[in-house]
Amino acid sequence: MLDLRTRLLAQLRARRFDLLVVGGGIVGAGIVRDAAMRGLRVALIEQRDFASGTSSKTSKLIHGGLRYLEQGRLRLVCESLRERQILRTIAPEFIHPLSILIPVYRGQGQPGWKIHAGLWLYDLLARGRTIHPHRMVSARRATALEPGLRVDGLRMAGVYADCQMDDARVCLSNILQAVGFGAVCGNYLRLAEFLKADDGRLCGGVVEDQFTGSASEIQAEVVVNATGPWSDDVRRLCDRSADRRLAPTKGIHLILPRVAQEALFVPAQADGRMVFVLPWGNDYSLVGTTDTALEGSVDELRATPDDVGYLLEEVNRVLPGSHVDEEDVIATYAGARPLMAFAGSSTRASREHRIEVDASGLISVLGGKFTTYRLMAKQAVDLVAARLRRQTERSLTDQVRLLETVHPVALDHWQQVAASVDPDLLARLLTRYGAGGFQILRLLAQEPALAQPVCPHHEYINAELVHALQQELACTVTDVLARRTRIAWSSCQGLDFLSTVKDLWGRYGGFALHRIEQQLEEYGHFLAAGLAFRPSSQGRLKPADRQGVG
Repeated sequence: MLDLRTRLLAQLRARRFDLLVVGGGIVGAGIVRDAAMRGLRVALIEQRDFASGTSSKTSKLIHGGLRYLEQGRLRLVCESLRERQILRTIAPEFIHPLSILIPVYRGQGQPGWKIHAGLWLYDLLARGRTIHPHRMVSARRATALEPGLRVDGLRMAGVYADCQMDDARVCLSNILQAVGFGAVCGNYLRLAEFLKADDGRLCGGVVEDQFTGSASEIQAEVVVNATGPWSDDVRRLCDRSADRRLAPTKGIHLILPRVAQEALFVPAQADGRMVFVLPWGNDYSLVGTTDTALEGSVDELRATPDDVGYLLEEVNRVLPGSHVDEEDVIATYAGARPLMAFAGSSTRASREHRIEVDASGLISVLGGKFTTYRLMAKQAVDLVAARLRRQTERSLTDQVRLLETVHPVALDHWQQVAASVDPDLLARLLTRYGAGGFQILRLLAQEPALAQPVCPHHEYINAELVHALQQELACTVTDVLARRTRIAWSSCQGLDFLSTVKDLWGRYGGFALHRIEQQLEEYGHFLAAGLAFRPSSQGRLKPADRQGVG
């Protein structure tokens, strides 16, 4: 069962490391990839699944931060635009250009001239990395591009480009490539306490396996805290008197049936905040986001009725023909932005990042945004190398593709198998998984029945679910359906093929029946949490009710 994870955990206990990274979100994943590529002996631990926190709760955009221009944060915008271009180069399979429409209405939001000036400056700061130059279009042209737009008061629209991505897949690809370079990465490993030498210097940590409860020590010369909105908690685990550095806020997103042809970026009437309405595949729209005070635990974030109502009101106002209400919401998700606090104030925060080292040597990477993760990782590993007093290779994370290339011998070896696979499926597998696509072909060669689609609603085939279990460090049903694939964020949410899941988990994951039933129940809770804002959802999302499981 889960042989790859088992092998990696054995290495965690047996080896001593140069670097231990705590946190398997996008920043931690970027750090472990960079460190492994430079030849450092590096381990990473994540208390849940990779990208299960903030890193899979984004707007799915790689962007320069157009709204930061008004705040005067030109350096952050320049930095983000530069990183956007790098990520387009190293991960074109996951990061795609997206044209975005900004409608301009009379008496609401910014005037047309200011939108035009902002987009002109945005292009200028890209310094030749512009995806395509912005343009201003008439109201008539705007409604031709997006027929559902409200026409009352529509003056014109700006059109510009950023990028859309699969955030969980980008994070996972960093992890898997790091493992390929020799890193040891483990999910569902909770940091119980830090290890300190007699002089008070950090020298590793004690981790607890969330599945077995067993604890083990990991020895490391340097420890990096890359836990995003949990960073202050980890800092206080090291030093109980550590001051707060973050002022996190909550943001939620909705997944709706497709309500717009184009991606939209519109000012909310309620508070002027800009709201995205983005295409999500062919059939869905992703709407977000809110920005509210964080109340309660970061681990228990949920979309509230007020959050959902705010976004639905804006969708219906800008796209009056959509007529969406709470019952149309397919799913929601909520995440915490790890914003840096200024001068101890929770009322002012920044998307910029900071790297700090405490008295015991704990390096904490604080703040930042998904788009700049690679740069944050590079700076952190530079600091690690300096503290190790070791000359390492320079970072090549801006040049090496995230998906490994396949050796020609592998292509020859699988040529006959590939010839028997539908060309569209073959192209999709190689595009999404790179060399991992050939591992899926091996599964298909062994058992052709795994080429069956999981259900009529999805292009995923059964072999992809098996591959996630065997080769992508997935441990649970939720890992596979919510992060290794997008199935949890679709209309059927995987509830139509749970009997298939039960069979695959038993045959290829080696799970006992009671454990499979437990995972299916946990998956039902996961889905229900996304619809907890809607009282009528209680009791609706129970896998056992849908497939007779258990």
